[in-house]
Amino acid sequence: MAGITNEGTVNSLVAAQVPDDYTRPTVSTFTDYKYVYDVVLSVLKVTVDDADPATTMAAIIAEGTIGITKQVDDILAEDFIAARTVTAYTDWISLKTNMQPILKDDPILTDVVTNYECTVKIYIKTAA
Repeated sequence: MAGITNEGTVNSLVAAQVPDDYTRPTVSTFTDYKYVYDVVLSVLKVTVDDADPATTMAAIIAEGTIGITKQVDDILAEDFIAARTVTAYTDWISLKTNMQPILKDDPILTDVVTNYECTVKIYIKTAA
């Protein structure tokens, strides 16, 4: 069956970055990938922030307009034709913001938009 399937996002962040009450997603992975994309995705902080850190972390992955999964879906749709069978999953390996470090001349003291910067590896396999 041809089409593009995104299996989801593995959260491989170090334990010090993951809230205690957050449950890491279970994702089907594979080792027979053909391509690996190393990408830094920006997720608008105000779109996903919640008072509960675990909810924020889940939203960084799942938010429907700007989350990791949505951005990866868009990348796959742009780079691969749906006439082929394409399967992918994403490994989230780093989380930063565009505002580190904060020094007196940094834009965080102005009206610059804050983003989460998510470094991911997208593993892709294809079939004719």
